[in-house]
Amino acid sequence: MNRGAAREPAVLRRPPAVLVAAVVALAAALIGACGAGSGDSPTEATPAPTQASSAPVPTTTLPGDLGPVTYADPVYQPNGNRLATGLGLGTGFIQQVTTNDISLGGTPTWVTGASTPDGDVWVVALDDGTVIGYQVPVGGQPVEIDVPGDRLVAGQPPVLAVQGSSVRLATTPANASPNSVPVYLAGGRAAYVDNLQRLTVLEADGTLWRPDLEVLPDSRVVQISSEQVLVLADPTDRYPHSSLGDNLEATTAVVVTVGVNEVETIYRSEDDVIESIAPLLADVDGDGIDDVALTVSNDREVWIVVASSTGSGVVATSDPVDRLLGWRQLVAVGPLGPTGESEVVEILYPDAGGSVRYLSLTGGELRVVATRTGYRSHEFGSRNLEQVLAADVDRDGRIEVIVPTLDRQNIAGVRHGPDGAVDMWARPLGGTLATNIAVLARPDGTLSIAAATLEGSLRIWQ
Repeated sequence: MNRGAAREPAVLRRPPAVLVAAVVALAAALIGACGAGSGDSPTEATPAPTQASSAPVPTTTLPGDLGPVTYADPVYQPNGNRLATGLGLGTGFIQQVTTNDISLGGTPTWVTGASTPDGDVWVVALDDGTVIGYQVPVGGQPVEIDVPGDRLVAGQPPVLAVQGSSVRLATTPANASPNSVPVYLAGGRAAYVDNLQRLTVLEADGTLWRPDLEVLPDSRVVQISSEQVLVLADPTDRYPHSSLGDNLEATTAVVVTVGVNEVETIYRSEDDVIESIAPLLADVDGDGIDDVALTVSNDREVWIVVASSTGSGVVATSDPVDRLLGWRQLVAVGPLGPTGESEVVEILYPDAGGSVRYLSLTGGELRVVATRTGYRSHEFGSRNLEQVLAADVDRDGRIEVIVPTLDRQNIAGVRHGPDGAVDMWARPLGGTLATNIAVLARPDGTLSIAAATLEGSLRIWQ
């Protein structure tokens, strides 16, 4: 295997980007409809509609006096680190809170949440592209609302544009890949992957530019700063892994500085591949500079590589494991150790009898320091890598990994404590997990999580 092969970063200077005129239509009509939710039993209630409010005249911008526009999507953080910081749920311990259960009338694929002054808003995408929205005041019952915006392509994750109490679907450019989640940058720019496998930047004036770069067609764009993004590029089909929907895997991780069309390759896998659709950006070695964590594999082994986001080379690697048994899903980097030490958490073999594994960095090596087995955070062939996250939702001041149990009928909280990785709690989903496990953070620091099932029910823990 080639883990010892040269990993020196290369700087690629590209010719000036091609500017292409584009017309961007934003739908901003807001029509509300109301309904009721249910308690903590499996019994579900479908919200009943009430009189819709009058719709404002459609406009290309939201009213300026509502404050700045923020964006929310199922990935939660634009840096790809599935770590939510907060003070627990708003209504109590997750072991005790009453859930809100909502019948969706269809099969859900994605859930996105956002906090507004009028309450939490949860938006569910069904498998046919239909979008359903609910507003849930903390401690209150769900009210169905209309979420303005274009209908989604089937399987496309919903991205929300939030301004004050106004929530709409962020307009996705017509040439965007349905697997692309746009990242919003300074100056009103949006960066996304188009349907021809190109990283594309949409300017506020409607023009497009793109570097001379072939990216992984289902790569998630990761935001480094207001001017830089990180993507997986130079795909190959040299290994028929198919864990994430197709046989294509990236071979480089690339930083693009928008506006100046500068491209820098910070990691190259040589004869191996990067087996993921998104890098994870976080400070792994504690030097105050973000690193890029990647799952790397070949036809025999799979391991973790941490490379510097500045292009200065590899920071750390893990020991490899047998690739024939499955792959490794990177989850989060943060204060996950017994006394808040920074650790990397992964799910080893997430498609089968997966293990939550905590890794600690020592002298350039990521070493496993705690393991707990019995979870399944991914379905083979799915591009949904958001069925696991790290957050403190039980109000004990410690971050746990929130992950589906092996039967995918429950979510469990796993924590790395003094005696190793332990189960802290488990809560039923009321069915089999179908979507991501979504999380939102409120201005007061409290959290809420939600997930939807194959049986067509959305369950919310406030």
